[in-house]
Amino acid sequence: MSTTPATVIEGHFSPKLKTYFFLQGALPLVITVVGILLLPLWAIFGSWWAGRYYASLKMELTDRNVVIRKGVWFRQELTIPLDKIQDISVREGPLLSALGLLGLRIETAGQRSNASGQSEADLIGLMNAREMRDRILAMRDAQTHTPATATTHTATSQDLLVEIRDALLRIESKLGERKTS
Repeated sequence: MSTTPATVIEGHFSPKLKTYFFLQGALPLVITVVGILLLPLWAIFGSWWAGRYYASLKMELTDRNVVIRKGVWFRQELTIPLDKIQDISVREGPLLSALGLLGLRIETAGQRSNASGQSEADLIGLMNAREMRDRILAMRDAQTHTPATATTHTATSQDLLVEIRDALLRIESKLGERKTS
């Protein structure tokens, strides 16, 4: 018996992402005096790091989750259940636009962010980002809006309302007994 999800869609990242990572590290160095001294070191080390980071990026869309893997020294795997996704935004910036790249940010209920305040579910350089966004949202909607789920949810809500009504009636009758005694 296999526990593998029926559908696994892999996201692919643009090779231009290596250039983006290198420039993202080099630009702050260029604008500072100390950074200019470190620029030759970044020229050697940065291209190695950008290649390694690019090679570590993985994104999979399954029937139930979006799984993101990344990291060079500190590997990270983030699993986002489709039913927790509230929105997915596509973003561009000057450097991203210059390289023809897009960023895809997945926003969830109770969203976590890293120390710099950026979302951990930021997928920069994902090829066909808009199509992937549409596919993730369609799978989320199909999963969360099935007729069986809606019926179960409605029945559960009605049962809860009946219990609340009955509890209020019991409280009201107890309060009425106290007033008469």
